[in-house]
Amino acid sequence: MESKGSLFRWLFIGVAVFLAMKFVGPKLFGSEGSAEYQPLTAESRKLPSARPAEKTCDIFTDRFNAVLSTRGASLKHFKLTTAKYRRKDTPIDLATTPDMELRQQLRMSLRNEAALQADDLNSQIDFDSVDYQIESSDGKNCTFGYQDAKVELKKTIRATSRPYELEVELTVKNVDHAKRTHALVVDTVAWRTQKEVTGGMFRVSPFLTHVECVGSDGKATRLRAEDFDPDDFKGPRFAKGPLNPGDFYQDAGNVAVAAVSNAYFSHALVPESAPQGLSPVCQLQIEDYWNNRQYKKRTDDPQLASAYRARLAYPAKELQPGETATYSVLSYVGPKERKVLSEAGGGNTRLSELIDLGFFAVIAKILVGFLLTVHGYIPNWGIAIIILTLTARSLLFPLAIPSIRSMIKMRELKPELDAITAKFKDDAQAKGLAQMELWRKHKVNPLKGCLPQLASMPVWFALYTTLQTAVELYNIPFLWFPDLSMPDPYFVLPFIIGITSFMQQRMMPMQGGDPAQQKMMLYMMPAMFTVFMLFLPAGLGVYMFTNGVLGIIQQQSVEWHVRRTTQSSPTASLASGKPNSIVKPRAPTSPRKGKV
Repeated sequence: MESKGSLFRWLFIGVAVFLAMKFVGPKLFGSEGSAEYQPLTAESRKLPSARPAEKTCDIFTDRFNAVLSTRGASLKHFKLTTAKYRRKDTPIDLATTPDMELRQQLRMSLRNEAALQADDLNSQIDFDSVDYQIESSDGKNCTFGYQDAKVELKKTIRATSRPYELEVELTVKNVDHAKRTHALVVDTVAWRTQKEVTGGMFRVSPFLTHVECVGSDGKATRLRAEDFDPDDFKGPRFAKGPLNPGDFYQDAGNVAVAAVSNAYFSHALVPESAPQGLSPVCQLQIEDYWNNRQYKKRTDDPQLASAYRARLAYPAKELQPGETATYSVLSYVGPKERKVLSEAGGGNTRLSELIDLGFFAVIAKILVGFLLTVHGYIPNWGIAIIILTLTARSLLFPLAIPSIRSMIKMRELKPELDAITAKFKDDAQAKGLAQMELWRKHKVNPLKGCLPQLASMPVWFALYTTLQTAVELYNIPFLWFPDLSMPDPYFVLPFIIGITSFMQQRMMPMQGGDPAQQKMMLYMMPAMFTVFMLFLPAGLGVYMFTNGVLGIIQQQSVEWHVRRTTQSSPTASLASGKPNSIVKPRAPTSPRKGKV
C-alpha cells in the first residue's frame, strides 16, 4: 500500500465502478434472461356468472381503517389514519389492488390447482372467488357468510388489541351428501409499477418491493424482481409439486411468516391454527404485467408493472358430509416499527425478521437498540441520531488514533516524498524503494494507519443500513427538514457535508505523485459526497455531518496532543509542526528520538 492517498483513489475508482455497473451496466449488457415471457401456468379465474352488487365492511382502530369487500371477503383498502402516516393530509393506503379481485390481500382460495384438478368433481367449491354476505359488523370485526349446495363458508376478520393486526378465521363446512376436498391458499399481494420501484440518483426507491418467507428458525429468504426473470423458473425451488403448480418459489422448512415488504411497510401472514396434520408452506412469486403485443421486451413498456405475491398454501383436506375445518391466520399490515413488530402476535411471532439490516445485522441490532433507548429519554429522532453518531465515533476513536498519527507523520515527510518523486520520476521501481526506505527510516507504516480504520467500517455500514431502513424517521421533521426519511428539499445539508468533507481532505497529507491526481482527490471526493447526499434521506445526512465534524475535532485534538508532546523534546522534528526540518541534513551520529 503506497499511501493513504492511494487508498482514497482506489476507493473512488471502486465507487465509480459500482455506480457504473448499477446504473449503466444493465443498459449496456442487459439484465434480462434469454427469454422475455415468464413461464407462468394458466391460473384459474372462475367466477360466478350472476353477481350481486358489491358491499363493504369497515374495521376501525386508532391506527387504521380496513375496508373489506363482499367479493371474496378480501381487503380492499387499508388506510393508516395516524398523523405520522399521512401525506398531504391523506392517509396512506397499503392495499394496492382494490380493483383486482383475484389479487387482493387476505384472499382465501379453496382451489389450489397444484393439489386439486380444476375440473375435479370432488372439489369443495366451484369458484375461485365468491360473493359473501355480511352477517355482522360492529366496527371491530366483520363476519361474512356464503353457502351453496356443497359448502358453507364463514369468514371472520377482527382487529386485535395490538396495532396493525387483523385476525382472520375461515370455517369450511361440507353440506353436500358426498365427501368433498379443498386446498386452502391465503394470499397477500402488492401492485407496483416499474416507475415506482425505480430509484433516483444514488437513492433506492422506498417503494422497491420484495417478497419473503421467514422460517420458524428465524431465517429469512428475500426475493426481488430480478429473481423472477424467465430463466429463474427453472430452479429446483420452482419445481411442480403437491402444493406448487410450478411457477411459485416454494421455501423449504416450516413457515413462520409470508410477506410482501418494501423499505418501510409490510403485509405479513402468520399461520396460527389449522386442522390437525395440516402445515402450510410459504410460496412467493413476482408476476410481470406488460403489453407483449406492442413491445418486444418487457422493460421497453413504460407501463410495466408487477404483482408481488406471497402466500400460505395448505395441503388438501377432505371433508365428510357435515364435517368442518377451521383455519386461523394473523395478518399484519403496517409500518415496520421495531417495537410494534417485536410485540406483534403477543411477541410470539417472527415478524421482527421483516427488517432487513443487511450483512452486519448483528451490529445493526445493537445500534438500533441504542437509538431506541436514546429516543426513549430524548423524544427527538434528529437528536437521537446525533447522540448515536457521537457515541459510536467516541467508542471507535481509539482505532482512529493510529491512523491520525500516521497521517501526521506522512504530512511531515511530504517534502522528502516530493523530492523522491522528482528524482525518480521516470523510474517507478526506484521511487517505490526510496519511499519504503524513507518510511522505514522514520518508522512510518501507512498500512498500520489504515487497518484500524478498516476495522471500524462494519460499524459505519451497519449504521448506514440502520438509518436507511428506519421507518421511525418516516415523516418526522427536524430543523428545516420536513421529513428525515426524505432528502433535504433545500439542498443545504449536502453542501455543508461537502464543505466538511473538503476540510477533512485538506487535512490529509498530499504525498508525492501526480499533482493533477492530488488536486482531483482534493476536490472530487467532497464533490462526490455532496452529490450522494443530494438524494439520500436527511436522517443519513445528519449522521454524515455529525460524523464529519467529530472526525475533524478528533483529528485536531490528536495533532494538538502530538505537538505538545514533541515540543518538550528539542531534537524531535517529526510531527513538530516544522515540516522543513525533515529535509535538513541529519548528523549520522544523532538518531531521531522524538516519537509520535
